[in-house]
Amino acid sequence: MEFVVAGYVAEKVLGELLKSVKEATRKKKKLETTLKSIESTLNSIIPVVESINELNEKLDREDEDIGRLWKQIKEGQELVSKCSKGNCCGSCFKPSNCTEELRDFDNSLKRFYDFILPLKGTKILIDTREHVNEIKEKANRIDEKVGVTRDKVKEIKDMAKIINEKVEVASDEAKAIHKEANEIKGKANSIDEKVEATRFEVKGIKDKVEGIDEKVQVTRDDVKVMHQEVIDIKDKANRIDEKMENIHKEIQCLKIPASFPLYLPPEPPAIIVGLDKQLKDLKTELLKNEFSVVVITALGGCGKTTLAKKLCHEEPIKGKFKDNIFFVTVSKKPNLKVIVQNLFLRKGHPHVPEFQSDDDAVNHLEKLLKQTGPNPILLVLDDVWPESEFLIDKLKFQIPDYKILVTSTCVLPRFPCTHRLQRLNEIVKACKGNPLALTVFGRSLCGRPAEVWENTVLELSKGGSVVELNTALRNCLHQSLEVLDNNVKVKDCYMDLVSFPEGQWIPATALIDMWVELHDHDENGVASVARLHDLDALNLVNHEVGRKDASEIDGYYNDHYVMQHDLLRQIANDQISSEPGEQRKRLIIDISGSKLPKWWREQRKQHISAYLLSITTDETFEPSWPNLQAPDVEVLILNIRSKNYMLPEFVKKMDKLKALLITNYGFVRAEISNFPLLCSLLNLKRIRLEKVSIPSLGLSSLELRKLQKISLVMCNIDQAFSNSRIQISSSFSNLSEISIDRCIDLKNLPVWFFDLVHLKKLSISSCWELSELPKEIGKLENLEVLRLHFCIQLEEVPEAIEKLSKLSVLDISDCSNISHLPKQIGGLHNLRKLFMNGCSISELPSSVENLKLLEIVMCDEEVTILWKSFIQRLPNLRIKPC
Repeated sequence: MEFVVAGYVAEKVLGELLKSVKEATRKKKKLETTLKSIESTLNSIIPVVESINELNEKLDREDEDIGRLWKQIKEGQELVSKCSKGNCCGSCFKPSNCTEELRDFDNSLKRFYDFILPLKGTKILIDTREHVNEIKEKANRIDEKVGVTRDKVKEIKDMAKIINEKVEVASDEAKAIHKEANEIKGKANSIDEKVEATRFEVKGIKDKVEGIDEKVQVTRDDVKVMHQEVIDIKDKANRIDEKMENIHKEIQCLKIPASFPLYLPPEPPAIIVGLDKQLKDLKTELLKNEFSVVVITALGGCGKTTLAKKLCHEEPIKGKFKDNIFFVTVSKKPNLKVIVQNLFLRKGHPHVPEFQSDDDAVNHLEKLLKQTGPNPILLVLDDVWPESEFLIDKLKFQIPDYKILVTSTCVLPRFPCTHRLQRLNEIVKACKGNPLALTVFGRSLCGRPAEVWENTVLELSKGGSVVELNTALRNCLHQSLEVLDNNVKVKDCYMDLVSFPEGQWIPATALIDMWVELHDHDENGVASVARLHDLDALNLVNHEVGRKDASEIDGYYNDHYVMQHDLLRQIANDQISSEPGEQRKRLIIDISGSKLPKWWREQRKQHISAYLLSITTDETFEPSWPNLQAPDVEVLILNIRSKNYMLPEFVKKMDKLKALLITNYGFVRAEISNFPLLCSLLNLKRIRLEKVSIPSLGLSSLELRKLQKISLVMCNIDQAFSNSRIQISSSFSNLSEISIDRCIDLKNLPVWFFDLVHLKKLSISSCWELSELPKEIGKLENLEVLRLHFCIQLEEVPEAIEKLSKLSVLDISDCSNISHLPKQIGGLHNLRKLFMNGCSISELPSSVENLKLLEIVMCDEEVTILWKSFIQRLPNLRIKPC
């Protein structure tokens, strides 16, 4: 059979390719990073391909995807072989060319792993449903043949019906797998295993029914035998019901937005220096069963978190703990109930109850972990402060093979298994071997005069005791930050990051909204992202890009995030706090419960001159706001955790306010009240809301004539959109940009939405329930950018899009149900960029030849062939295959 041969050859060539990659890695050190990445990808693909081939053999079916993979890996093997040759003449690839082509090959393998393999689960579920239907047909024939046993056979039919309904539910849920292709990577293998087991269980039932059909006779003895068979079927069906429930939980877990902290172990840095011995010792300790709590302690910046990340990705650790590794960043003020709720989400319980107390949460977690077996469990508690040490005791349970790994800057003498990290004295003694210091200083002092180096080394050399060393470290980090004084623009952006809570990833889109108004950055975000790259280059932040091709999609920054190291953040905060209160440009207020700052509580200082105001409140905050005069504030950031939040009355007096950012870091979406007071803010241009519920905002009562941009992230908005009756053209007369991201309850865009005639940018991403765009979209005559990324229920772009004569960017990437472009897409005469990778396009309309200004098309390799037939008539076109 052709597909079996193709599958077998693909497995064999995959193995040969893996050997070639390992050999090339040994020979070509310059290509080591790229080849290691390919090796990791191949290690992920090989076991999945083997499983798929086994299923294909059993189902006797062809598999075109495996055939395409065969062709792809054969080309890759030739490329690796060519790149692994020794130094030769000009006919050989240059290292840079090899690196680029190998990286492209690696990305193509990852795309196959991310998008093609997960869809196999859907097909298997459908096959399962067909087998169950056969059971129903057998039961019907039994019912016709046997009169006296009709009641017994009816039980079989009813049971088959129940099973069929269960499978239908699972089939519907399987469609969600197609929707959530970007997040399904870590879940697909386990779901495939469960579905395969379910298929064999159903086959067993089918065999039982066939056996009953042969045994059923008119005699009473045969009826008794059949009765026992029915009982067996019931038992089998109950087990299937349990398996289907587990599958349901897994699929529901995949619906959780990517920004939820599911406590997956983060990837460690590509290069780690000086931690080999500590890594080996800790790995040995975690694999033993002597201590239930293992502690890593060292000063800030010594590599505790890096070591913990690396441990979680070591093969022996992954082999022992498998999918039961949970990585929780604790920091200074942890919320135990939220931590437990997110652990429930991680284990496939999307509908988590609201716990009445910390003890209630702990009790539920203990039950969950006891059910998690039989695999051992590793819980990493990263960055435990003295104030949060109680978590360790709360989360200790008498469970076999349950380990807690703790990182902390303080020594925890209660726990005997404590590893104190040694400083990297083999690199620079003067830096006391502190990795953070070495990294930051190395970048910040590069190119500076020799006397600066000497002063820095002298300062660090003063450290003797831990306290003295910590002081010296802080002083030198202060000096390293002074390097930014030569670049005020970069330093201002760095200091602004303190406005966001410690230990949280900061969305680049939030920074763009802030910096556009504070530092005159361009609205497209180019300058803002450039600042993030500057800070990342100086090792002052960690910069992550969640979507692999995000940098390729022009102007798309929804998956860019940054985080400050806690120690560097504290130093920056110290610098801000050292300034006289009346001169501060930034005012950072952190409120726990009802404990307001003394100066505010005593009303001794009501007037502030800061242009940036950040107020952080926790879940116990009681909204009783004293008066505050802040007439110069241009950007207001509210970091909240409570379910109900009232905007402070003093906001309406912020006459210069241009940007309002409200981010909810709690578990459930927050209800915001007192929102209409924003109508008094005549200069407000930008509103960004994350994880809030919109119905309470009263859209119908808002009138913000200068508002230019609204961003809604993970909000509940469908009810607000469907219930609002507003004169949109007058209430938001200058609104030019709307961004809706991961609002998964959004099903339809209301008709009034398209009265926003001044709208230039409309971005809707990861809104999985959005099924169609109204034809009224053609009314947005000034629209220049339309993004519909990862809207997987969306089946088409309406023909009315041809009326958008100013549209220059169209992004329908990863809208996997879109199978064709509008026939009249050629009417978009100003279209310059088209992103359509991840769609199901099989042909292009002839009108695309009229897109004379089209410069870039990003698409899948199969669609590249379709575009090449038009390339002679589109002189400016560059095709970028994914």
